[in-house]
Amino acid sequence: MIQRDYIDRLIQECAEALNRMLRLRRERKYDEALQAFGEAADRILGPIRTLVERMEPDSAVDFVGPNQLERLRLYAALLGQEGVVHRARGDSARAYLSCRRALELYAAISLSGGALVDDDVERIGVLTTMVDTRGLDPRHREELGRLARPQG
Repeated sequence: MIQRDYIDRLIQECAEALNRMLRLRRERKYDEALQAFGEAADRILGPIRTLVERMEPDSAVDFVGPNQLERLRLYAALLGQEGVVHRARGDSARAYLSCRRALELYAAISLSGGALVDDDVERIGVLTTMVDTRGLDPRHREELGRLARPQG
């Protein structure tokens, strides 16, 4: 119960950070939006953030373990929004790196059996327009393609 309350709080914090970043990007306050990303990423991942940022996506999933995949999923959402902010400010290189990393994390989470929500699938759709997915690991590319197709 305590674990679920903690995750629910993280989800709420992430949603607030995403909304704040979106608002700041629309107001062209890019530095503030990126600061909001950094603060939220620190809260979501805590002291493991620097390790996770240096790991391959599949290794990051293994490192956090099945009970913490939600935190990694939230971080992927934040990373995607960070990429959108970089793109809006004209920094295509950083936009590409953030968006690619978000996509790779989403794919790795899904491949490990972690659940993605509808908002994640929507974000994947947006992010794949910003990244040439042909450069991704073939397993990740295939998984993203599967996720983007309507289920039914």
